[in-house]
This record gives sequence, C-alpha cells and structure tokens, in this order.
Amino acid sequence: MAHGRPLLLLLLALLMLSCFSLAHADVLSTFEKLLGRKDKGFGSTRLFKTCRVPDAKFTKSGALQGVQKSPAPHELMLVKDLPSDFFWGNVNGTNYLTATKNQHIPQYCGSCWAFGTTSAMSDRIRIANNAAFPEVMLSAQVLINCRGGGSCHGGNPLAVYEYMHEHGLPDETCQNYEAIDGVCRPYGVCETCDPGNPPASFLPGTCAPVVNYTKYTLQEYGLVGTGPSRDLSGAWVSLVDKIKAEMFQRGPIACGIHVTDKFEQFFFDNPKGIFSQFSLFTVPNHELSLVGWGVDEESGVPYWIGRNSWGTYWGDQGFFRIRQGHSNLGIEKSCNWGVPAANGIPAIREPTELSPSSHKTEGQAASFEPIQAGGLGLGKAEATEPKVIASVFEKEPAVEVAEKKMVYHDKRRPGIRRGNGPVVSLVTSPLPQTYLKPEDIPTSYDIRNLSGVNYATANRNQHIPSYCGSCWAHGTSSALSDRIALHRKGAWPEVQLSPQVLVNCVTDDDTKGCNGGSPTAAYAWIAKNGLSDETCQNYQAKDLSCSALHQCENCSPEKGCWAVEKYQKWTVSEFGIVSGEEAMLAEITARGPMACGMCVTPEFEAYSGGIFNDTTGCTEEDHDISIAGFGEENGVKYWIGRNSWGTYWGEGGWFRIVRGTNNLGIENRCDWAVPKLA
Repeated sequence: MAHGRPLLLLLLALLMLSCFSLAHADVLSTFEKLLGRKDKGFGSTRLFKTCRVPDAKFTKSGALQGVQKSPAPHELMLVKDLPSDFFWGNVNGTNYLTATKNQHIPQYCGSCWAFGTTSAMSDRIRIANNAAFPEVMLSAQVLINCRGGGSCHGGNPLAVYEYMHEHGLPDETCQNYEAIDGVCRPYGVCETCDPGNPPASFLPGTCAPVVNYTKYTLQEYGLVGTGPSRDLSGAWVSLVDKIKAEMFQRGPIACGIHVTDKFEQFFFDNPKGIFSQFSLFTVPNHELSLVGWGVDEESGVPYWIGRNSWGTYWGDQGFFRIRQGHSNLGIEKSCNWGVPAANGIPAIREPTELSPSSHKTEGQAASFEPIQAGGLGLGKAEATEPKVIASVFEKEPAVEVAEKKMVYHDKRRPGIRRGNGPVVSLVTSPLPQTYLKPEDIPTSYDIRNLSGVNYATANRNQHIPSYCGSCWAHGTSSALSDRIALHRKGAWPEVQLSPQVLVNCVTDDDTKGCNGGSPTAAYAWIAKNGLSDETCQNYQAKDLSCSALHQCENCSPEKGCWAVEKYQKWTVSEFGIVSGEEAMLAEITARGPMACGMCVTPEFEAYSGGIFNDTTGCTEEDHDISIAGFGEENGVKYWIGRNSWGTYWGEGGWFRIVRGTNNLGIENRCDWAVPKLA
C-alpha cells in the first residue's frame, strides 16, 4: 500500500495539470477511470448517466450565449431585504409550482437538461399568470425530437433556452413524453391520432401533424451570476444573493449539479434531510431546478430547495434540500434563467405556417437544420424514426393532413363500455342533492376560477402518441385529480393521477383498456387498490399488463426497468352515480368535478368555442369527459366541460354545452368519487 501511494499521488497530480487542456467532462471521465470507480446507487445500479453537457461544448458558437435585455434582478433591489425563507410552492398560501415529472420512464432517457429547464419555465409561466388557469406543462419531448438542446444521451440547458427563444415550445398535449430520441418532422412537435379505418386496424390509429396550436417563447435568457456584483444601493452582492434575487423576482431557475452516488441514495433514505457533500471536481452531470431556500431551525444550516425529475417516490415528493454556499456539488456554479414572452401568453400558430410548399413544422428552420451537438455524438433530428413508432403507425403525407379534418372519435368503437352486471357504488354519507336546497346552488361555478383560485390540473390528450379510446380513464382521473386539488386547497405538491394505470388494470364492467371502458369500474378499482400519480406510470396510449411494473416503475441505464415498491397511492372513500341537472348541480357545488358520459357528433368534434347546442338529438353514451362547472350567458344555461383531446381542441381543451336539456345525453349518467385524504 505504501508503494502504491506515490503512484496514486503522481496520477492525481498529472490529472490536475491536465485540467487546463481537457474539457470538464473529459476530466471527470479520466478521474473516474484512474480511481477505478464502480457505479453504485439505488439497488446496485446507478439511476443515471451523465446527462448534462458543458455549455462551451454544446452551444452553436462554442461559447456561452444569452439574450439579456434588462438588468439582473439583484441590480434593481436591496439584497438585504431578501427573506430568510422562500418557497414557490407556498407563497402566502399559493402554490406556483407545476406537477412533478419523471424523465426515467417508460424507459431510461438522459433528458435531465430538458426537464430542469421546462419545469422552471412552466413554473415561471404559472407565476407570470399569477397561478391562474391554464396550467401549462411545456413539452420536454419536443426538445428531444428536434434536438433543441440534446437527446436522450444528454444535452445542455442554455441551448434549450436558445431554442425556445428562436422557435417556441408547445405544451405536453401536443407531444407527451416518451423517453425516446424521436424525430422532429413532421409529427414530433404537435400531433393527433385518429382511430384506424379499414383496412387499417382500429388501434393504434393514424397520426397526423396538428397545424393550429399554441407555442410559448422567451423574451430573454441567460446565466445567473453575470453582471455587476452590486445591488441598487451599491452594496456588494454574493453569488448566493444573485441566485436568490433571480429566483425571488422571476421564479425557479435551472441549475447544473455534480450528482454522486451518495446524492442519489441519500434522498431515498432521508427524503426530508439536508444534503451536504464536498467534492473535488464539481463538473455538472445533471440538471434540475431550484425553487426556493431556507434555514434549518435546529442546525442553522442554510439550504436550497430543489426539484428533480426522478418521480415523486424520490426525495420529498420529488423535491430535495441541499446545503447553501458550499459542499453542495457545485449547484450554484451553472444556473440559467429565462423570461417568458408576453408574460407567458402563448403565440398562436397559424395554418399558413404549414403550407404544402414548405412542409415546415414548428421547432425547425425551413431547411430543417437542428441545433448542432458540437461533435458530441448526440444525434440529429434527421435520425431514423424509432422502431416503436415506425412499426405500428401509419403516417400520412404532410400535404394531405394539412388540409384534412381531424377525427377524434369512432362511433363503431365507443370509449365507454358498460357490462350487464349490477351497478356498483360505495356511498357512506348523504348525497349533496339530499341536503342542498336550490337557493344553495350558485349561479356559476368553475373549477378554473373559484374565488380567484384555479384548482384545475393540467390538460391531457388521450390520442398521443397513438390513438387510444381511454376517455373513461381520463375523465375519471382528471375529475379526481381536480377534487384532490380542491380538497387540499391547491396546496403543494400538485397531484396528477395516472390514467395509464387504469388502462392497464381495470377490467370489470367489460372494460378493455384502449378499446373503451367503464368510468364506474375505474372508481371502484381506485377504491380497492389505490392509484399512483403520473410519475409512477406516464401515459403511453397503449394496453399494458397490470403487473407491479406497470403500476409504478423506475428505469436505469444499466438495469433496465423495475417495479417501485414504495410510492404513494391515492384512493377514494366513496363513489357513485348521479344524473339529472339538479342532482349534478348539487354534486359539483358540494364536492367538485365529476366524469360524465356523452354522445360525440361530427359537429362536436369540430367545436372550437362558444356554447355548444346539439340539434341531432343524439344521447348515446360513447365518450367520457369531466364536468367541472356551470354558468349562464345571455340567458343560456351551460355546463363547463374538460375534454381529453389536447389544448388545440375547443376552448383550450375545454368546452361549454347547453344545460338543462340533456344535450348530447350529458345529463344521463355521471360518476363521482370522494378522495380519501390523510
């Protein structure tokens, strides 16, 4: 051992000298090889590979870039006035943070660079809009498809902001997360999938690009810590204070961190602890977001509050605390910020932008040149289309679909199925219709704005990445997610339940997954088994088994995927059925949104706004939606409904329909459930 020590010291000295000529990522790799490092971590396998690429090695010019139009926040304030504790999940009782995500499912993907940035920007859009409806969840998958910063093999946050500034980014109902290196054109930015027509099979349907959708852009972006180190009074400002000022004034920021095995495991074992570790080389290999800070009451240790993208079963609901100032894996050294354009109000993409002559899709220049990966081998947008899509999808030419009417429903295969057995329910308390009087019912109710507060969770799209008749799972899970938010008074963390688990597991009442199912059976299954959130099983629009893996999973680059044993399940204490206008009004007023069956007509499919009034007389129950409110306009009473066809349909994914006349059979049968909260 004594003879080996001089050799080790020599190797370390040579390594330190090489730091001046090697890129940081190369130094880290060399260092680990010299020490013979073995990957450890959760189980016996590390949860991730390096997914954060150095700034100077990725941006187009090979140097740090940004578009900074205004002074840094610390220049416009007195940093001494910054609070000692601040958390965007609870600002005077309001949660400004969007739902947590999981980059590692349904298979491993090194996309931390896309999630750290889109989470921070989604939160900033929510902040800019004062937490009002709608909640926008920016699409990380579009960034991967269009190489707007990297791929599943890693990427760079600054390049993401550059991409958003130049091209804009849609929400997840245009392109949900698949954890694959997809292609940008023509389906990889915004798409919808129709049910297959003979001779094509009903599932997985035929997909086409959407030409009318909204995109979110940046007006400026840059690195935290740049600019003068003086505040408004001329007082010296530390890097910690610059980070606090940026976060306090404009919202969460995306930061690089040098993740270690200890960091991975610490928050599985001690989710509410404060992490601290000294590291000689703090080269960022992972990206996440910082959302607040504080001081531990017992130890007096200052800390940052961070959001990761490893699911809610990691850390404290997917969040963590790490020491502030030092011994924090370099989390303060490479942070980025972006400012939403027009206070987060999206730009509308016009149909003329996708003309038959150019075939241009959003997120690309007309020549389809992606942001280059600087020789890192991250791939380009022209890469071969993933086989999991190419083997099953019938893709239509862009010229044809640009003029094609979108189809969301197939009458031959209704999304609601009902068996012939007895109707099940679990009712243990008086129904609202039995104790609420007509005068107790307000003239209007809207889950998106109850006394100025939005309790509606993010919008969904059941038809991507392939067609799936899972309206019964979306209508029920959306209504229940909204009720959880309502009953928890909108408190952090937001809960977005997994419709995919319902597709995988519910079989009662003739339920057949993507071929349709029973909303009643969905709530009965939740009452018996409990339902995980989206970070356990994200929506894949296909039928999977009801194994433990397909109820809550995690994936690593070496081990593959496995079932997670410890995770939170959300259940219900009661569920039942209600019908008729008066009973529905009482149920919504007392307990919130509910899932209702309805008929779908071609006119309803083409709905783009206003109060819909059917003239066909159809009342067949073949589609399930959520009724989340009611109102009256110019003497016309209406219901407020949430659909699951994306935000490019209807009124941002929602609709209004005439109330009191059983329009489209919407008052025939509704399913409700009461969340069971601890």
